[in-house]
Amino acid sequence: MMFKSIPLFFGLCCFVPSAFAGLIQSTPFEVALNGTGFGNVATLITLQTANGQTNSESGCIGFGNSTSDCGIAADGKIKNSSETQPVPSGITNAADLRFVFNASEPSGNSITLDRLEVSFYGHSSTVLFTSSIAAPVTLNSTQTGAGNSGFVFEIAPGDLAAANAALAATTSIGAGFAASNASGGPDTVFLQTALGAPGQSGAPEPASYGLLGLALIVGFVISRRYKREVPAPPRERDLSPMSPLAGNNSSLTPSDRV
Repeated sequence: MMFKSIPLFFGLCCFVPSAFAGLIQSTPFEVALNGTGFGNVATLITLQTANGQTNSESGCIGFGNSTSDCGIAADGKIKNSSETQPVPSGITNAADLRFVFNASEPSGNSITLDRLEVSFYGHSSTVLFTSSIAAPVTLNSTQTGAGNSGFVFEIAPGDLAAANAALAATTSIGAGFAASNASGGPDTVFLQTALGAPGQSGAPEPASYGLLGLALIVGFVISRRYKREVPAPPRERDLSPMSPLAGNNSSLTPSDRV
């Protein structure tokens, strides 16, 4: 199980106002995903349209990985990779949680996310906290293939007090969604942490790479300057009999030397 950080991606999609919603669009909303295929992320639910059905899919995963008692009726295929996930290690504030919708549509077609819901569970099927989007969100552009196109949601500030009150007793997080204008899939929702949040395991931010490169350059320059400024150690005087420094003694035969 891996919780990855979210890199910036400059993409375009249809923005739907999410004021007063439990789940809102993060900034950035559309992100570039690398290495987030099946088995590499904390998958909450993966859906695929049923055979012969090309326009809708829905389902959810609840306590104990139940697919029938979690609030969204199943329509299509719920993939085996779907399961509830524990709270990421080190996360104590629900503001650090991110829920990524990974759309996989042929030719990068659009898809409409009609419902998206996340739920916190304790040691029973009783829901401790639930949050959902307020209105459908149409994503005009996606990417082909699993793990390439992500749209990030987070819990709205107005719901964070209730979310944090439940977070301490939360043992697992479940999710569900319903989508229309879907063409095949599989489409996934997975759990992630915000940039800089504890519990993440991802590549450093671009700024971090820049600082690292600058440090290496400065270290190289200082090293070169130090080598230039440090004088070379004096050479030892050669006083051997054959050395010019030995004077006239160099011409004496061994028997003439004292």
